Amino acid sequence: MDRQSSPLLRPLLLALAVFVAAPAAMAQNEPLTVLVFHRPPYYVVGKGRHFGGFLLDYTKNVLDAAHIPFRFAEAPPKRILKTLEEGASATCAVGWFKTAEREAYARFSDPIFTGSPMGVAVRTERIRTLPHAPTADALLRRGMRLGLRQGFSYGDWLDAKLVGHRNAADLTVAENDQLLEMIARGRIDYTFIGPEEYDWLVSKHPELRKKIRFMALGGIPPETPRHIMCGKNTPPEIVERINEAIRSLPPPVAVSIGPGNGRPRP
Repeated sequence: MDRQSSPLLRPLLLALAVFVAAPAAMAQNEPLTVLVFHRPPYYVVGKGRHFGGFLLDYTKNVLDAAHIPFRFAEAPPKRILKTLEEGASATCAVGWFKTAEREAYARFSDPIFTGSPMGVAVRTERIRTLPHAPTADALLRRGMRLGLRQGFSYGDWLDAKLVGHRNAADLTVAENDQLLEMIARGRIDYTFIGPEEYDWLVSKHPELRKKIRFMALGGIPPETPRHIMCGKNTPPEIVERINEAIRSLPPPVAVSIGPGNGRPRP
């Protein structure tokens, strides 16, 4: 290297060295924080902070295959989004939809799971007033009381429809099981929900089957894929290692709960 040019190159080389060393330092000294909220059967947070659910089990396999040390930590959805947006540390979350708003502050892995199309859980006495496989637009125009999860994305397609929907009787709560209980008690008429999640919840609360039914939606596009979503402070090299592991592993298989004895089936 020319002695006269080396002072000019030193800052560039130093910056390059820091950039290359940062992912290695994180991998060796700081486990990746993976934020989780309780949403069975995708993610299950049990007593003593035991973390399970088929998407969390799959994520464990991905991070192990990528040789990335990690730790799970529980947080509600709104705090997860705020934490990733602030980007104070290398942090990821599992099973989130990629939206234009989130892409402004987050990096997304390759898709990890695509569920069955979104449907609705409806109060039984309301079903006889509805057409077979109603569209989301038709439901929203009826003025029925809708319940939604607070700070939750239902995918770009449905989120766009919900933006213009306002009903004084609508409610937002933290958990889907609360929404199903509210439907059963007549406080709301319906909620949007995936069939895997609906099956799991009614298997745990079989009394709900008398008052609630699941209905497929008409005119709905294919289900939006889910991803591992990471804050921008997570080095892109870490996300690429996650992607390499995703490509090397078989996809996760949702656990569906049958309507009979409530036992899981693949």
